[in-house]
Amino acid sequence: MNRLILFFAFMTAFASLALADPRISVPEKSWDFGNVPQNGTFTHDYWVKNIGTDTLRIIKVKPG
Repeated sequence: MNRLILFFAFMTAFASLALADPRISVPEKSWDFGNVPQNGTFTHDYWVKNIGTDTLRIIKVKPG
C-alpha cells in the first residue's frame, strides 16, 4: 500500500513538472519596412507573450 501511495505521489509531482513549461508566442514573425533611405534608423515593436505555465526567460535576441 505504501508503494502505491509513493507511486501516485511521484507521478503527480512528475506530471506537474512536465506541464510547467514556458511557451513563447510571437504573433507577428516579420515586418516589411518597404523602401527606406540608406543609413536611416527604423524601429518596430514585437509583442512577445508567455503562453506557458512557467517563467519565460529571454536570454539572447539575434536580429536577422
